[in-house]
Parts: sequence; structure tokens; C-alpha cells
Amino acid sequence: MAITIASFLLALTYVGNSSSSSGSSNVSAFTTQITVVLLALLSIGSLALFILIERRTSSPLIELSLIGDKILLPANVIILIFGMTMFMVYQTIPILVRSPHPFGFGGDAVASAMVQLPFMIVFLIFAPSSGFIVSKMGNLKPTAIGTVIMTIGFFSLFMFHSTESIVAINLAIVAVGISLIQVGAFNITMEYTPRQFSGVSLGMSVVLVLIGSSIGPAIAGIYMQTHQELAKEISNSGNSGVGSFPSPISYNLIFLTAALISATSIALVIILKRKMTQSQSTLKKLEIESAHEKHDL
Repeated sequence: MAITIASFLLALTYVGNSSSSSGSSNVSAFTTQITVVLLALLSIGSLALFILIERRTSSPLIELSLIGDKILLPANVIILIFGMTMFMVYQTIPILVRSPHPFGFGGDAVASAMVQLPFMIVFLIFAPSSGFIVSKMGNLKPTAIGTVIMTIGFFSLFMFHSTESIVAINLAIVAVGISLIQVGAFNITMEYTPRQFSGVSLGMSVVLVLIGSSIGPAIAGIYMQTHQELAKEISNSGNSGVGSFPSPISYNLIFLTAALISATSIALVIILKRKMTQSQSTLKKLEIESAHEKHDL
């Protein structure tokens, strides 16, 4: 699994490097392309080997039957999207804040922290209260509401990110949706997992969050590496130089990608609702049949 994830992330990184160095020599570009292909093959091969080993072992690290479950699969994909979009944007904000004008806000480390502070405050408030909300509304409704709020927040961030205050407000909106998703989706996986696999299921969900949090920054890095512009830098001593910074279009692409990916979570919630309804109706039928059999006896 480690080789699969590491080689996949490296392949994404080299794709970004090859795009940014398109004007370099043909030999260097060809070498980069070969590296990307080899890393992709290594990722696919190690994934296939991992699945083969997991199927044959008596105590698998990941129960493969849980991955393909009609309810657990969309819930785990939502968890993956949560980790991917959150870290794709969250780790991009400091670069946007600290980049000089016109590529960013030209702020310092304190300004970067202040922009992200509303996100953390809202997340700190809503994360514990989400458990109370779930206990009152169930698991599906908060998850559905969270996916809608998260998608609205990312689309708002894509359309409006011209000032630090607007970015901070949009991040706070995203934090509300993410808090609801985190509690609701995890509870759904635990509710519909057989008890003997509850620990394995929880571990799988946590691993998916970590995988998403690794893929998100890699995608953002590709955009920022591919779309860069040169800018003059003036040091404290008065010496001028040239620096390369991500262009505004790179941030547009990052926020748009996060918004589109988060929008797919809404479709997954719709699918999840149908599957949960079918599962509940099937369970009721079994209970009715069992009651009839007991009555006949």
C-alpha cells in the first residue's frame, strides 16, 4: 500500500514537472515521461499485488468485501473527497497569502494564520456539536447538508478570493460542511459495518482520509508548478532579483477542481440514500417474515 500511494504521488509530481519544463530539451522531457510511465506501472503493479495478498491471507489488513459494499463504498468515497478537497485548498492558502502582488496578497506568516483562523474556529465549534446534530437528525441528513455546504463554499471560494477577508469567510463556510461530513460519513460506515469488522472498517476510513489528504496537495502542486510567472523581487538591502510565483490562474484551477470534486459528493449522497432505503426495506421484510414464522410455530 505504501509503495502504491508513494509511486502514484510521485507520478503526479513528475507530471507537473514535465508540464512546467515543456520548454526544456527533448531528452529531459522524454526522460520525465519515461519516469512517469514507470511510476504509474509501479503503482498499478503494487496495488494488484496488495489485492492478491489480501485475498489469500487469513487476517487481511483491509477486508476487501467491505470496500465493494453498496453502502460503505459511497460513504468511504465521500470520506476520501473530504480529505482530498480540504487539504488541496487548505495548504494552498498560505502560498496565496504570502505571494507578492499581483500573484497574491503579499502578507506575512501572521496574515496567513489570520486567514485560516476562522476555518479552525468554526471547525473547532462544529466538530463536537456535529455529534449532537447527528444524534438528533440521524447520519444521512447531516452528511447531505454537509456536502451541499462544502460544495457551496468551494464554488464561492472559486468565484470570490480577491481579498483575505473573503477567503476567510469562504473557508469558514467550507469548515461547516466538512464538520458535518466528517461525523456523519464516519457514523454511516460504523452503523452498516458488521461488528466483527468494525475496527477494520474504521481503519479503512482513516486511511482513505490520509490518502485524500496526500493526493489533494499533490494536485494543487501540479497546478502551481505548471502555471507560474516571473516577478521582480526587492530584498531589504535594495538588491532586485527575479522570482517565480504561481499565477492567479493556478488558484482558480485549484479552487474549481475542489468545487467540482466536492460536487460529486452530492451525487454520492443521493446514491447512498437509495441504498440505505433499500437496505432498511429489506431488513423490515426479513423481520416481518421472521415474525410470521414464529407465529406459525
